[in-house]
Amino acid sequence: MNSPLKSPITNNKSLATLKRLIPEQSVVHSFLLYDGNLETALSDSKRFVVANTNRYVNYEFWMCLLSDPERLATIANHFSPIESKNIFDILQKEWLKYPDPFMRSGLFYLLNKSSDMGYISSGKLVEDIDLTREIKKLQSFVAPNFHVQLNKEENFISSMQDITTQCDYIFVPVGSFSLNLLEEGKNIGFEQTRVVHQELKKFIDTTDRKVILLYKHSQSVVNLFKDNTQYIIDQWGRHTESTKFATEILIANF
Repeated sequence: MNSPLKSPITNNKSLATLKRLIPEQSVVHSFLLYDGNLETALSDSKRFVVANTNRYVNYEFWMCLLSDPERLATIANHFSPIESKNIFDILQKEWLKYPDPFMRSGLFYLLNKSSDMGYISSGKLVEDIDLTREIKKLQSFVAPNFHVQLNKEENFISSMQDITTQCDYIFVPVGSFSLNLLEEGKNIGFEQTRVVHQELKKFIDTTDRKVILLYKHSQSVVNLFKDNTQYIIDQWGRHTESTKFATEILIANF
């Protein structure tokens, strides 16, 4: 089934090209798990996905969803809709203080769906959103080829270097490119993982494993990964050489 979460990272336009790069029956280790849109789509199309995260709140949400989606949906339905900006702002700051993991996960879902940015800890309230139908679908969520793994390392690249089980491909949905020097010391949400793009570049250039990165298209990404294979994806999901309507870009080291 498709991920129930809103993605701030991808519009899924790169999925067709991603499937062409990763054959059916492949074992894929993905990293930076958050919304899981592309990871669940791959697992739903005859790929086995081990989705890694070093953010406990992300791990907790997905484990609650996979173990008892009906219970999670009941809690989300109880709190839905978030009726005012004030309540939304309070929940963004206080949701982690709830002692029950399913309570936290229900709020994780609601805050994600209700944020204009798609993040739990940031963004503004999307008003008048009706999640009735989506919460009902949440009750029956299943993902048989999708396994979630919590990594202890703060640097997710260390986790990629330490894979010991079968791994045909590594997939990293990065999202936006940012100049990390300008963001040093900037707070990020509990659900977000800091990415140093130059270190990621070094990893894909030195590892023996097949690695695919997903970015939102930008000239900075094109320049940094100029020595790697690039697949530009337009707004209709087509692989193209033109940047005129480019929305996403896949980077591969093979």
